[in-house]
Amino acid sequence: MMRNSRIYLRCLLPAVLLIFCAGITGCTHPVRRLVFQPHHIQTVPPFPAGATQFNRHWLQTEQGRVEWWLYKGNGEAGARKGPAVLMAHGNRELIDHYQERAQTYQQMGFTVLLGEYRGYGRSAGSPSRDRIASDFRHFYDHLAALPNVDPARIVFHGRSLGGAVLSELSRERPAAAIIVESTFLSIKAMAHGAPNFLLSDNYDTLAALRAYRGPIMIIHGTRDKVVSVRHAQEMKRQVPAVELILYQCGHSNCPPDWETYWADITSFLLRVWGEPSL
Repeated sequence: MMRNSRIYLRCLLPAVLLIFCAGITGCTHPVRRLVFQPHHIQTVPPFPAGATQFNRHWLQTEQGRVEWWLYKGNGEAGARKGPAVLMAHGNRELIDHYQERAQTYQQMGFTVLLGEYRGYGRSAGSPSRDRIASDFRHFYDHLAALPNVDPARIVFHGRSLGGAVLSELSRERPAAAIIVESTFLSIKAMAHGAPNFLLSDNYDTLAALRAYRGPIMIIHGTRDKVVSVRHAQEMKRQVPAVELILYQCGHSNCPPDWETYWADITSFLLRVWGEPSL
């Protein structure tokens, strides 16, 4: 009888483990879909053929090619190297949606690199925190190595999910300043305190910003229904040196006034470098 019981238990244990693993996967999958939502992008626009403001490039990864665009600024090789911006977009967005932002920075003299996420738009693969972190390390390294870019003046600018991506990148790559827009404290805070073992892509923006020692600007909408303004206010409370800018807008319709938005960013960057011009 005991022998039969042991055989039964040996047969039962793999089934229990399989059910447990399936349950964990089933629980974490919705959380991952909260973090990464390329499936909600209804239309991927064709690549803007004939564009002259930027050059299109591809990063080769183990999952295939990931797209990135480079807008060359006014800096020159040698003594006149210029500033640069590494940009990361939000969820349900593509690099295509950031052309105006990139062109404005370019007109200000910045070289801009727009990096795509795996599985978004025309890029291969599937997104995860680790894969995107790896890709953005490559993007940063390429940007910093450009002969017209001053590596000491690379700004990180991310919106929503992109703010978390670049805040965490600052732990591994130096940033002259960080600008985050409409960004959450952490995925745990967005998931209403779900236990850590369910959070397969547990971004923690606040922890990264607390560890960062450079200038930080946070932009947020007071009417944001996706990421409450309380996230930005809590970042400001825990990192007092943060410059917090609030606009009367929501999550996807921010900023309401682009002229004010760019004036605020320009003013911040001038204070960062203490120079009369960028």
